[in-house]
Order: sequence, then C-alpha cells, then structure tokens
Amino acid sequence: MRLLIVASNFPPIVGGIQTYAYEVARHLAPRCSELLVVAPRSPQFREHDARAPFEIVRLTSLGDDLALSGIPSLTALLRARRFDVAFTTHWAPGFAVERAARIARVPMPLFVAAHGKELIHAPLGRVALAQRVYDSIRAHVLRTADGFLPVSHRTAELLRAAGVAAAKITVAHNGVDPRRYFPRESNTLQEQLGGQGPILLSVARLVSRKGIDTVLRALPAVLERMPGVRYAIVGSGPDKTRLQALTEQLGLAKHVRFLAPVADTLADYYNGCDLFVLPTREEPGDIEGFGLVFLEAGACEKPVIGARAGGVVDAIVHGETGLLVPPDEAAALSTAICELLGDRTRAKAMGRAARARVLREGTWDHTANTIFGALQTRAG
Repeated sequence: MRLLIVASNFPPIVGGIQTYAYEVARHLAPRCSELLVVAPRSPQFREHDARAPFEIVRLTSLGDDLALSGIPSLTALLRARRFDVAFTTHWAPGFAVERAARIARVPMPLFVAAHGKELIHAPLGRVALAQRVYDSIRAHVLRTADGFLPVSHRTAELLRAAGVAAAKITVAHNGVDPRRYFPRESNTLQEQLGGQGPILLSVARLVSRKGIDTVLRALPAVLERMPGVRYAIVGSGPDKTRLQALTEQLGLAKHVRFLAPVADTLADYYNGCDLFVLPTREEPGDIEGFGLVFLEAGACEKPVIGARAGGVVDAIVHGETGLLVPPDEAAALSTAICELLGDRTRAKAMGRAARARVLREGTWDHTANTIFGALQTRAG
C-alpha cells in the first residue's frame, strides 16, 4: 500500500494529536510499501525529521485550521506521486486532500481520523458568516470521505450525529508505548513536592474541561481523612491562573504544586505518584475524545480516576483499571480518592490490570492494525 498521511498537527510540537499523528505513522510505515507524511513546518522540524523512520514533507502553509492554503502544494504533490489511499489526522486537512485530488484528477480514497472536539468546535462563532463557511467545509468532508477512524465510541457517536453512516466508521482507540511508559522506581515527584504521604497526579493542558478544579474542591475532604496527601498538577494553559487562585482560596497552597510539563520526564511523574486523577467534563464546543494520559499512567501500573464524560469511558475499565465518577461532583471524587488511597492492595491490583490491558489491546501497534485494516478495504 502506498499511503499518504496529512497532518495539520505534528511533532516536534507537543500535544495529544501530534503524538497520535507521529505514532500512527511510525507504526503504519512497516506495513506500507511507501508512506509519506505531509505536515506543517515548525521550530526544529529538521532535527526531528532527520530521526523519523519515514519520509516527511513540510509545507509552510499547512498549519492553519482549514489547511486551505495547502491545496496548491498538495495538488502538485499528487500530480508528481501516486498513492493508493490518503489518511488525515483531522477533518480540516481532509478537505485540502479532497480538493487537491479533485484538481489533480487523481481518484484516491480518503480516510479521516476523528478525535472529538474538532467535530463540534465553533472557533468563528462570533462571526456568523465565517462560522457558516467553516461548518459547510466540515460538513463537506463528513459527507464525502470514504471512512472515519474515531478514537472512541463517544467520538463515533458525534460522527453519527453529524450524519456519517455507521458503515463508514471504525473505532480505533488511542495507544501508548509500553517501552516508554512502564513501572519503575522514581523519586522525581517526591523530590519536587517534599513531605510524606500519598501523591495525586494530574497531567493535562490547563483548560476548564479537564476538571482540575473539581480535584481541588475535592481535596479538603480528602485531607481531613489523609492529612499527608499532596497533589501535583503537570501542565500549562490558559486556566492556570484561575486554578492557582482557587488553590489559594481553598487554603491548599501547602499541598498543591504546579509543575511544568517536560515530555522526557512524564514517565517519571507517573511512576512517582500513587494515584492519577483527571475528572474531565464535556463543555459546549469541547470534549475529551479519549484520554491518552489514562493509558500512559496505566502502562506505569498506576490506578486512575476519571469522569464519565467523553471518550474517557473507553480509556478506563471501571472497577478494573480504575474508577469512573460523575463529572463536577467533588464529593464523589473525594470518596473515590480515599477509597483507593485507603486500600493499597486494590489500588495496586488495578495498576497491574491497567498495564495488562495496555499490553493486550492498548498499544500503538494495536491502533495501527485497526487503521491499516480499514484502509485496506479501499486501497488500490
């Protein structure tokens, strides 16, 4: 199979969709006779691409949300090279590929990944006409693409609600690299937090829907029963100032630390905690499509707590690899935290079950197998 992958989000920029795009390409490459990734230019991309085990072409014009300006470059590429199928990691570059293939008069099946937020996002909502154009382009891709690969069953529901036929949908869960995320001794969090007692951890972009404020509101009740608990929040984002103010307001400054995200130390953070917690919620125009961090923590044999929202119900097996609680309910969350911190035997068993599930069905290799099988149905 000669496969073209077009990604508007790609490393070395750090993020969940960027990780998805790279890992899917890396694991699909050995299955293909030819694989080319087209991605936007970004700082230090040359150093990154020199180490990649597949071919990457960078465009200066592909980073915009709709990738409209990438159409001429993609048209030239499709006239110069032939591919059996195209796969885009977002609907927006899917539109660019569909237009380019039409202009170049190169029939080619198009498959599109779906993560969640991009299916309901309204970034131009303040300008009605612009938003209508945006919506019409998105609807065009949802109507014309040959197949969709949502990362969770909740995302699949969003596709069906948008009018995509069920026969076009194949759920391909996110994966994790168990060679990078695995259980080992780590004092990283202990050294940064100081003190003694159990450590809670959240790793996320600091935006409202991640529900970190719910953890903060749950923490006073947890501290009443377990005074030594400490909470590490790893991430950056626009909600940081509000969360820091809430921490002070609740009198939690001695128990909570905000830490900068450093990709190379994430596995150490996971291994240094006792319990991973991230009670995300759905908000208008925003949703947690899956929750890759739950797999990363689980691969390190850590029990996890999430909320019954978005695709998180696919990432956590309630009662087996962790617990699911209602979103925005601090009392339920504090009860769940105390339940697992107070029963180390059960917590450790959940952690072991989480890693076993990753090895059984949650690696990027499993993700690539599912995607490749779907692409084969229409390739060549």
